[in-house]
Amino acid sequence: MGDFEIFGIPISLGTMIYQALIFTILVFLIKKLAMKKLLGILENRKTYIGQQLTIAEQCRSEAELKLAVQESLLSEARQIKYRSEIEAREILEKAVEEAKEIIHSARDEARRIRSNQNQNKGA
Repeated sequence: MGDFEIFGIPISLGTMIYQALIFTILVFLIKKLAMKKLLGILENRKTYIGQQLTIAEQCRSEAELKLAVQESLLSEARQIKYRSEIEAREILEKAVEEAKEIIHSARDEARRIRSNQNQNKGA
C-alpha cells in the first residue's frame, strides 16, 4: 500500500508521512523552546556590538582630540625654539659688538696712556 518509486528509488508513503509529521513537530518545538533563547542571544550580541562600536568611536574621537592638542603644543614649542634661536643670535651679535667696542676703547685708552707716559718722559 502506497509504495512507489521515484527515479528508481523505492518510496514508502507511510514512512514519508511519518517523517513529515516528526519534522513538523520538531520545527514547532524548536520555535517554541529554542527560538526565543536564540533571538535573545542574538539581540544581546547586537546590543553588545553596538555598545563596543560606540566606545570605539568615543576612543577614536578622544585620540583625535589629543592628537590635535599634541600637534598644537608641538607647533608652539617649535615657535618658541625658533624665537629663542633668533634671540640668542641677536644677543650673541650684540655681545660680540660690545666686545669689539670694549677692545677698541681699551686700545685707545692704552695708546693714550702710552702717549701720556712718553710725553712725561720727554718733559
